[in-house]
Amino acid sequence: MRVSTVIKRLRLTTLAFSSALIVLSATSVLGQNRCFSDEEAKKVVELLQSPAATSENKKIRKELVEMRDEVERFHQKISKDVEKNRELIPAENALSEKHLVRVCQIIRENGWLTKDVLKDDGFAAFEYLISSNRAYALQREMLPVLAAAAKKGYIGNPLIASLVDSIRIGAGFPQIFGTQAAIRNDVIYLFPLLNENKIDEWRKIYDLPPLTVLIRTMEMRYSLPVLKSQRLSTPPGLSRKSNEKNADTAILGISNDDSETVKVETRLVNLNIRILTQDLKPPTGINLTKDDFIILEDGVEQTPVFFSAADQPFDLVLLLDFSGSTFAKRGLIKKAAERFVEYARAGDRIAIVVFTHEIRIISDLTMDKNELVQRIKAVDMNGGSRIWDSLRFTYDNILKKESAGRRSAVVFMTDGEDGSRDITFTDLMETVRHGDTTIFSVWLSPSRSNNVDWQERYGRQTLSLLAEESGGQFYAVHDLKDLNGTYEQVINDLGKVYSIGYEPKNETRDGGWRNLTVKIKASNLVGKTRRGYYAN
Repeated sequence: MRVSTVIKRLRLTTLAFSSALIVLSATSVLGQNRCFSDEEAKKVVELLQSPAATSENKKIRKELVEMRDEVERFHQKISKDVEKNRELIPAENALSEKHLVRVCQIIRENGWLTKDVLKDDGFAAFEYLISSNRAYALQREMLPVLAAAAKKGYIGNPLIASLVDSIRIGAGFPQIFGTQAAIRNDVIYLFPLLNENKIDEWRKIYDLPPLTVLIRTMEMRYSLPVLKSQRLSTPPGLSRKSNEKNADTAILGISNDDSETVKVETRLVNLNIRILTQDLKPPTGINLTKDDFIILEDGVEQTPVFFSAADQPFDLVLLLDFSGSTFAKRGLIKKAAERFVEYARAGDRIAIVVFTHEIRIISDLTMDKNELVQRIKAVDMNGGSRIWDSLRFTYDNILKKESAGRRSAVVFMTDGEDGSRDITFTDLMETVRHGDTTIFSVWLSPSRSNNVDWQERYGRQTLSLLAEESGGQFYAVHDLKDLNGTYEQVINDLGKVYSIGYEPKNETRDGGWRNLTVKIKASNLVGKTRRGYYAN
C-alpha cells in the first residue's frame, strides 16, 4: 500500500492494526456547543451504576447509523482527491461536531447506550461518532462518562486510550498511549510521547500491546519507516507542567510523577560541521572564521563561545552486510572497504564490524592498514540480516566505549533488507539522535532500474534518513564506479571539520528536542551537522 505525501492522521488502537483508520488531520471548529457540564456528566456516571437497559431502541439506532453514514460520505469524497476537495474539510468537521453534540444530547436524555440497545451496527456508529472527529473540547467533556463506561465493560479500553491521545494531540500535549500518528513524505511519525519509560505499562493497562509490536505492524502494513516525533523543548520562561494541569492522567488512574525532570543549568553544545559546496562536494581553498557561521537553535541565533578548524584524526567503523541477500555483491563490499582503509590518514583509526544473523567485530579500532585489509579479505560469513541490531551493537560496543572525545563516523554498507530481532528502525533512530556520530550510508542497490519493490524502497529510504539525521551522506551504489572519489572525499571530509560550541540561550533542560540549523554566510557553501539534540 502506498500513500500520497499529503499529511494523513492515523489512529492506532488494537483493532486498527489490520484496518487502521486514516482520517484527515484538521482543526476543530468548536464554537459554543457543549457536550456535558460537570454536573450533567456526574449524573450520567451515576446512572451507569444502575442495571443497563436491554431492549432495543430502533429509533436511536437508526439515527446514529444515518449520522455516521453522512459523515462517511463526506470523508470518502475528500479522500478520493484531497487537494481538489480540501475546501470540504471544514464542512466535514462542522458536521462531525454537530453529530457529536447530538450524541451527547441522546446520552443526557437516555443514559448510556449499550450494545443491547443499539445492536452491533448502531453501537459501531455510536463509537465512530464519538471518536472520529476533531471536536476536542466536546470529547474532553465526555471523558469522565467514557471512563466510567469502560470500567463497566460497555466500551473497550483501547477506544478510551485513542480518544485521550487524540484530545491531547489536538490541544498540543504529548500523547500517553502512542495511538496517534501521521504520514508525511512517506514516513510515519508517531506524535510525541509523554513518557517513553512508562508507555508499555500504560498500554497494557488499556489492553494495548507493546509499542514495539505496534511499530512493526505499521511498518508491515504501510511498507513505510516509522519515526518518533520529538517532543519539542519548552520555550524559555514557560513551565511545561503548568501547561498540563488539566492532564487526563487522573481520570485514567495512571501515575506520571516521574515523567519529566526539569533542570535549569548551562551546558555547552558542541557541533562538528562539515563544509560542502551546493552540489555536496568538498570545497577547496576555504578558510572560514567564527563570523562566517550562523547557528540557530529552534530558530534562535546562538552565540559561539568556542571555535576551531583543524585537521584532526577520527575513528571510522566500517559496518558491512554479509547476509545472504548481498551475496552477489561480496566483491564490491570487500573492495570498497579496502579502499576506505587505503585512503585513511596517519592517526585515523578504523574498526570493522560484519553482520549476518550474527554480529562480529572483525577488527577493533586500529591504525594498522595491512592488518585491516587482511581481515577484510578473510571475511567468510553468510546468513540472515540483522541490520538495525548491528548499528546499535556498533554504538554500544565501539563508539560509546572507545571513541569518546574523538570525531567518529560509520560507513554503513548494506542493501537495507532488515531482519533485526532486538530493535526496530524507530529505536535505532533514537540511538542516532542521542549521539554525534556521522553516518555515511552506502545502499547496495540491486539494480539501476527505477522500478524497485517495496523492500528496496524501504531500505533506501531508511538509510537515507540515518545519513540525514546524523549530518552524513547517502550513496546509492551498484558497482565500484558509483563510489569513485567517495573514499577520499569521506576521509578528507571528516578530517577537517569546523567545531563550534555554544551555551544555549534556552537554559531549560527538560529533555525536549532542539532543532539545529547551520548557515554559512558564503552563499556557495553548505554546512552539515546533526539535525538536533535532546536537552537532557
